[in-house]
Amino acid sequence: MKRRAKVRGVRRRLKRLRLYVGEQTDSFPTTFHDGYWHNKIPIDQPFLLSIEENSRIQHAVIEAMVKGALRLVRLREQERYRVVVLIDLPSLWQSELLVFESDARLKAFMDRDTSEQTWTRLSVDSVCLQRFNLPADIEVCRFHEMIQEEDNIHSGEVWLLVQ
Repeated sequence: MKRRAKVRGVRRRLKRLRLYVGEQTDSFPTTFHDGYWHNKIPIDQPFLLSIEENSRIQHAVIEAMVKGALRLVRLREQERYRVVVLIDLPSLWQSELLVFESDARLKAFMDRDTSEQTWTRLSVDSVCLQRFNLPADIEVCRFHEMIQEEDNIHSGEVWLLVQ
């Protein structure tokens, strides 16, 4: 049986993440570029890679981001704005909070089919939903992501939690 390495500074980093997300979601964004606002996850990559197989810590990170998104939903003045949590699995490295100015802009964002990057829609089953214990009003879109660079190919999953 393989032992997991001890991950140091988890409580401190999660506390800092919650504070940062709280600060970033105190007010609804007013500056949009290309039809959306985004805020990357403020955790360093080595830490995220160290928790890649620790679902409890990953769940805490995702929960902090979902709470920030819920705060933005309460602050929005118009229903046309779509608040989204993008979850990049398995590492969470590219995860972020997004706000789109319209459904059309969100749809354009999800349409990724180029030689460099492809998103293929996957089904969302009840096992997947139980993984994150999400509120009922969140629409879940799940994609298989394939990124092809000069000398390597990255494959993973992308989840969009849309409100």
